[in-house]
Amino acid sequence: MTASEAKLLPSHWNRTRPRSPPSPGKWASATLTLLFPLAIRVAQARFPPDCRRRDLDQIPVAPVRGIKSARENCNSLQVILMDLGTRLDGIRVGDRKLYRDPNLPQMDTGNKKRQHFLVLLDNDHPDTYLTCARIRPKPPTLIRALISAHGVIGYLNLEQRSQLTPTKVQLNITRVTEPVLGGFRVHALPALPPLDNAPHLDRCKEIGGVYNPTSKGIAADAPIPGEQSQDNYAVGDISGKLGYAAAREWDVFLPLMGKHSVVLRTFVIYRNGESGIEEPWICSTLTRYIWSEPEYKMPMLTAQAVYRYPLVGRVLFFQPDPYGETTVLVEGLIHADGNSQNTTADHRWSITLNPPGKDFYNWTARCVSAGPVYNPYKVNVNETKEAVVGDLTERLGVLSISGGKRLIRESRALFTDDNIPITGHDSIFGKSLVIFDDRGPEARGERLACSIINGVFRRKAVAKDWFGNGLPASVSGKVEFFQQTEYGVTDIEMNLEGLKNVEHFQIHRTPVLEILEFPCEESTLYEVYNPYQEAPFHSGGTPDQMLVGDLSGKFVTLEGHTSFQQVGLNDTNLMLFGQTAVIGRSLVLHSKSPQRRWACSTIERGYAPTEARELRAIASFHHPLGYAGGYIRMTQLIHSDGSASDTTIEVNLKHPGRHDRNKTLNHNWAIYVNPVGVDATVQVLHTRCTAAGYIWNPYYTQLADPLNHDLYKSECGPDLPLRCYVGDLSARLGTVDLGNGRKVFTDANFPLEGKVSAMGRSIVIFNKDRGSEKFACANIEPDYDTVKYVNIRKPPKFVVSQFLEDVRKIMGVPEWLLTIDSRKTNVLYGGACIQLLIHFKGPQANKLEQDFSKLMTTGRLAQPSLYSPGYTPPAKRVTTSSYQLCPTRDASDVDKRKYRFSFRSSASFSRPSSLLMIVPVLCTVFIMCL
Repeated sequence: MTASEAKLLPSHWNRTRPRSPPSPGKWASATLTLLFPLAIRVAQARFPPDCRRRDLDQIPVAPVRGIKSARENCNSLQVILMDLGTRLDGIRVGDRKLYRDPNLPQMDTGNKKRQHFLVLLDNDHPDTYLTCARIRPKPPTLIRALISAHGVIGYLNLEQRSQLTPTKVQLNITRVTEPVLGGFRVHALPALPPLDNAPHLDRCKEIGGVYNPTSKGIAADAPIPGEQSQDNYAVGDISGKLGYAAAREWDVFLPLMGKHSVVLRTFVIYRNGESGIEEPWICSTLTRYIWSEPEYKMPMLTAQAVYRYPLVGRVLFFQPDPYGETTVLVEGLIHADGNSQNTTADHRWSITLNPPGKDFYNWTARCVSAGPVYNPYKVNVNETKEAVVGDLTERLGVLSISGGKRLIRESRALFTDDNIPITGHDSIFGKSLVIFDDRGPEARGERLACSIINGVFRRKAVAKDWFGNGLPASVSGKVEFFQQTEYGVTDIEMNLEGLKNVEHFQIHRTPVLEILEFPCEESTLYEVYNPYQEAPFHSGGTPDQMLVGDLSGKFVTLEGHTSFQQVGLNDTNLMLFGQTAVIGRSLVLHSKSPQRRWACSTIERGYAPTEARELRAIASFHHPLGYAGGYIRMTQLIHSDGSASDTTIEVNLKHPGRHDRNKTLNHNWAIYVNPVGVDATVQVLHTRCTAAGYIWNPYYTQLADPLNHDLYKSECGPDLPLRCYVGDLSARLGTVDLGNGRKVFTDANFPLEGKVSAMGRSIVIFNKDRGSEKFACANIEPDYDTVKYVNIRKPPKFVVSQFLEDVRKIMGVPEWLLTIDSRKTNVLYGGACIQLLIHFKGPQANKLEQDFSKLMTTGRLAQPSLYSPGYTPPAKRVTTSSYQLCPTRDASDVDKRKYRFSFRSSASFSRPSSLLMIVPVLCTVFIMCL
C-alpha cells in the first residue's frame, strides 16, 4: 500500500475565470490522505459556514513548467486526470470521513516530470476552483533508537506506513551483559544533554514517566504484560502490549504520526534494581530515519526560541521536510527575574508575525513589537482558531513555567503538530514565540516573554590539518564528525592515507600549537579527553564505558592499515553541542612500535563560506606591568540567518615572567561591561581593574531581587547556564588556573557579535581559591591572523627559537601573538638561508606584520609595536637587529644565467621579490615570498 497526501490551505484558492473569490477569512485547512488503491480520508476539514457540501471533484495535472506557480495558485492546472465527484460523495462541513473506492487507479505521485493536484469546486459555480493542493507521496515513517550502553548493543525499529496502519516493532539485541533484561517502554521526553565534569553520564536524566496520553494504568496498576488487548496499556508500555519476550511484532496503539507520535521521545530498557523493582537502565532517543535507506538518519530542519528575560529556557522545533509533522520540545522554562519562585501554569503561547524589539524587557506594553498572532492563511480566528498557524494554545495546550531548576520537570513538554512550517513560503523563521500571562500587571500587558525564532544547524567538525610529532608526518585525509542536534548520536566518517605503523586514534583535551617542534606530546595536549571522569575500560566496551576521546577503543584500531576508510560509526557519547563538545580539541594518531604520538590535528568547525563565518576574539594578558601572562582565545560560528553556535574558549594563563613556574588554582573569572586601561597595573588589589565597571548582565537576570545572592547561587550553574549573568563565566564553566596548563571550554552564552556582544569588553581574573579581589584583567578584541613567508640569512649558529625571541623582544610582542608554523620551515640555497612561515596574530596583526618588515629591511625599530597604557619602555631597550633578509635566488645561480643565451629579457628569469595575496574569509591573510 502506498500513501499520498494533499494539504488544502486557504491561500490556494483560485478561479478559471475572473470573479470575486470567496472570502479567505472564512476558511480553515484540510488534510486529505490518499491510500491507493484503498481509500481517501478527509481530516480537519472546515468550509464556509453557508456551505453544506463541496465536491471533491477533480485531480488535474500540471506540467513541470507550471509547478512553481502552482504552489501559490491553481492557474497552471491543465489536464483533468480523474473526476472524483462522480465516483465519491461530496465533502460535508466539518466532516472527518473515510471514502473507499477499490477501483481508483494508482497515480504516479513520485514522477518528477509532472505533478498531480487535488481541486475542490464550488457547487454553485462549477467553473470556480475553491482551492487546490499538490498531491505528494507520503512515505512510511521509520524511527530508530540505537542501543549502545552498559555493554548492551542493538537497536529498536518502529515502522508505520500510514496513520491507518499499526506499527511494526522490531527489537534486535546483538550483545547483552545482563542475563535477563527487564521491560522496554517509551518515556515522554528526551534526556537532558550531558554536562561537563559531571560525576557520571546519565542518559536517563529527566525523561519523564512512561508515555501515557490515554491515562491507562502503569507499573503495578497495569495489566499483566501480554494478557489483554493493547488498548488497556499505556501507549509507551511496549513490553506490556507485546509481552516481555516480544512475541508479537505489531502494535496498534504506538503511533509514529499525529499528535500522539512517539518521535523524539525516549526508548528505555529496564532492569531489576536492588529493591527488586524495575528501574530505567538504558535510554536512547527515538530518531527519524529514511525509510528507503534505513541506514541513514533523516535530515532535520531545526529552529529554536531562546528565552533570557524574565524567564529562561528554550523551545525547539524539529521538522523532517517542509510538509512533514513538526515536533515541538519545550526543554524547560524557569522564572529568572527573581520575582517568582513558584511554578505558574496555564500560560498561553503563540507564534507572532514580527521579531521582538527592545520592548522584550519593558515593564509596560511588553513584547508589543512582536505583532499579532501569525496567520498566513488569513483564517477567521472567531470560527477556527486551531487552524491559525501561530495559535499553539488551541492545538497543543498551555505551558507551565517552573519556579526554579529543581522543578524543571514541571515545565518540560513535547508536542507533535502538522501546521508549523519551519521552511518554505510560510516559514516561522524570523517570527517571535510569545508566552502570555493572563494574571500579570495590567500595565505590562498580557505578554510575559518573547524571543525570535531562528535556526539550529547541523554541527560538523573535522580533523584534517596534520602535524608530525618531531618528524614530518605522511598522513593525509580527514576524520569528520556530524551531529544534527544534541539529542542525536554523532556520526563519524574516516578517510586517511599514508598511515605508518599507526594503532590508536584518540581525542585529547587541547588544540595543537603550530609553533612547537613536538606539538603532539602529553605536555601540551595532555591526556585523553574524559569529561565525565570515567575510569578507563578495556577495549570492546560500549561508548559509555570508554573514555569519550578513546575512539579506537570504542570502534576499531588502525593497526596494519596504510589507508583507512570508514563510514557509519555512531557514537552515543561524543558531542558537538554543549559543554562537552570536542570542537577545539585535538585528534592524535598513536604509533604501535615504538609507542608514541605520531601525528595530531586540531578538531575544527566544518562549514562552507556561503553557510557561515567564524569569528575569533582574544583577551591578551601581555602588559609588561600586569599580574598575569597568557591569553584567552574565543571562536564562534555565525550562520547566514544570524544564529550563532556555541563559543569555544581556550584558556592559557600563567604568572608574568618568562621563568615563573608558580601555580595558583581556582581563579574565578568574569566578563565586565567596560574595557580596562592603566588600572590593570595598579598594585593595590581593591583598586585594580576598576575601569572594568561591574559584571556584564545584558538580560537583567534576577533584576527584581538583585541582592538575593543565595537565590542566584542556587539557580545559576552549569545545569542552567541561561540563569547566570552572561558575564559570570566561572559559575557556568568552572574556575581557571594560572601556570597549570591550558583548558578548553564550550559556552552557549558567550556572544561575540550582535546587539549583545562581548567584543570590546574586558575579562577579569579574580584572586586564587575563588577569591573576590580582582587579580588581573584584559580587553576582549578581534583576533586576526596575518601570515607571511620570509627568507632569513642563516649564519652558522642560527637558531629559530632564538631568532623569534630576539624579534619579539625588539617589537615588544608576546610569544602567542608572533609564532611560526614549524611544518613550513625550510633550509634554502645549500644552507645559506632559512625560510619561515610567520603568523602575526591579535587585534594589531597588520601592524605587527608591517613593523616586522620594517625591522628586517632597515634593521631597526624605534618603538614597540604594541602600546601598553601607563608603560614607558626603558631607554636602553634593544631597537636593532643583526638578522638580514636573503636574496630571492642563489647568487651562484645569477652568475650562471649571465652567460646563458636567450631571446628573453633578463627580467623574465627572476621571480617577483614579493607576492601579496588577500583571502576574503574571516581573517585577512597576507603571504609574502622573499
